[in-house]
Amino acid sequence: MSQSKQVPMMVSLPPEVRDKLRILAAEQNLRNTNRVTSSATIARELILEGIEKIESMEEAISPNEK
Repeated sequence: MSQSKQVPMMVSLPPEVRDKLRILAAEQNLRNTNRVTSSATIARELILEGIEKIESMEEAISPNEK
């Protein structure tokens, strides 16, 4: 999946999920002070990873269809 051009998209999440993303970002920032990570960056990575997994599963189910 190409990640060359990114476009903004609004996603609504429950507060506890937002808070967890913020905590994950803060932990990454403490581990690697040379790179700033935001909760939006982590959410984007999780979404892209999830889409890749779904696409792989779909290919495994119907490998001849495309």
